[in-house]
Amino acid sequence: MHCKSGADRAGVMAVLYKLLRERVPFAEAREQLSGKYLHIKHGKTGVLDAFLDAYEAYNAGRALEAWKPFLDWVAEDYDRPAVKADFARKLGKGLQLDAILRRE
Repeated sequence: MHCKSGADRAGVMAVLYKLLRERVPFAEAREQLSGKYLHIKHGKTGVLDAFLDAYEAYNAGRALEAWKPFLDWVAEDYDRPAVKADFARKLGKGLQLDAILRRE
């Protein structure tokens, strides 16, 4: 999988690898998609954060061991249009970092 800067697509793949292959806790896996690795969530690429936020919100209030497995959540509960629409609303209200940084 190619990622122009190695921060966004590669970052979300690193999250998924750690979560699904290494079976680390979600919070630890999530650290792979962060400013530490040059990911900027205040632009179009923030939709990746919105996706992960939706999974975390779905499991809110449950003990970690009771979280629904990620792939089961994707297959059964993930509402892509709703997450995308909510993200678009939030992005429209914020600073357009993509334009400032001249990102695609």
